[in-house]
Amino acid sequence: MIKKLLVFFLIISMVGNCCMQLIMYSGYQLNKAYITSVFCVNKVHPELHCNGKCFLSKKLKELNQKTKTNQENLKKSVEGFVTFKIISVEQAFSTLLAKPSTGYLKKPTIGLSAIIFHPPKVA
Repeated sequence: MIKKLLVFFLIISMVGNCCMQLIMYSGYQLNKAYITSVFCVNKVHPELHCNGKCFLSKKLKELNQKTKTNQENLKKSVEGFVTFKIISVEQAFSTLLAKPSTGYLKKPTIGLSAIIFHPPKVA
């Protein structure tokens, strides 16, 4: 149950992060009259027909700057942890190609195979 809620929360947060500009623009469209009356810089010049677009552009620039700094910080943190060790091909395969040494003596098996493996005698 908790895993499902966590997955749902993560999906919603990722989609929300990707669509942040769309969310800000839709919020502007829904509250256009309020933004025009309260936050608009060009209230004294109604002939410009700004309607709060100056406020929207300022907020979008702030959002882009914020996401850019977040991406740079994430990139720095990820690059800080990644380290690679360069080794040669011989060093990499030497452990695979090395034959393990055992403490046993190697005896010749040429003559033993004929003695052990033979067909059964028919009586």
